[in-house]
Amino acid sequence: MIFPKATISEIIGLLEAVNDSGGIEDVARLAADFDLEIDEILPSIDGAELLGLAVVREGNIELTTDARKLLDAGIRDRKKIIKDKVASVDMIRELIDRLRSEEEYKISKEEALRFIQKKISTMDIDSYFRIIINWTRYAGLIGYNSDSEEICLLQKER
Repeated sequence: MIFPKATISEIIGLLEAVNDSGGIEDVARLAADFDLEIDEILPSIDGAELLGLAVVREGNIELTTDARKLLDAGIRDRKKIIKDKVASVDMIRELIDRLRSEEEYKISKEEALRFIQKKISTMDIDSYFRIIINWTRYAGLIGYNSDSEEICLLQKER
């Protein structure tokens, strides 16, 4: 699966909508409820699947046990669950390892773009960079300084 272009907030919103439907919902109906085309909701579904928070079978999206735990959790526990899920994604784990190998635990945006380009062959690498930064910032794993255009491993992750 190509890394999904969905923010963590979009994924959580999707999970909440499925939860409101009893934990399983027809993907087409869910898209219609959001007044979206199916292909517009697919990135959030793909993100939920990549994070192990949903499974799709026979046109239905169903929450996993981890998704139910996430949705039932308080803010602190939600952050911990999201952090663990995001950190388990292969590309993000490899990026964190790359940052750990640097003396100052940081790399330039250009280096990060090259890293991502090796993993995802696309011309739209900037969009993927923004999504990966969104996921890792939300999870409290990686920081991004837009002034210096550097990403860094947050202190507690070193």
